[in-house]
Amino acid sequence: MVLIFQLILQNVEWYQFIINAFITIIGRLLDILSTRYVTKELKLETNKLARKIGWRGMILMQIPIVILGSLDFYFSFFILWWSIFLFANNIEGSWYIKEVGEESYQKEIKSRLEKSKKWKIVFSELSSVLKFTIVGIFIIVFLFVFKDFLAIFLIALALIIQGIFGTISSILYLLDLKHDKINKS
Repeated sequence: MVLIFQLILQNVEWYQFIINAFITIIGRLLDILSTRYVTKELKLETNKLARKIGWRGMILMQIPIVILGSLDFYFSFFILWWSIFLFANNIEGSWYIKEVGEESYQKEIKSRLEKSKKWKIVFSELSSVLKFTIVGIFIIVFLFVFKDFLAIFLIALALIIQGIFGTISSILYLLDLKHDKINKS
């Protein structure tokens, strides 16, 4: 165990641990606060362990994560980005949950799930594999196998464009629906 810490602590200034911890804390706060915003009662929490241990347990689980993140910049950077993805997933569509309430939303989802076929549920939930897993695999392959930075740039550009235009189109669609309802009233 001492050898592991010696390898980690080798040539690292004290302030780097503080920076790493800060990066890790920011990431974990994004996830925890967005989860709290969407599901105070944890009824909509998809992580079974988190639902079981509750808020106090979830907060306590952050302590070892922050400690590990403080030991290495790249690990803290990884935690930050993973937390940003969790944050984005949590807040996507949260306007609806906040409008109908956590319990009503859960009941509505359960009602629709009872009527839906399993293959339709699985198929519709595969988007994260397409958005993240396959993109990540291609980035790793183009970086380490082909060393093709242009391909990586184009993947990153596609992500940027999709992020911007996907967000704008979703917002415009929802605002148009809201405007249509107002005009019909």
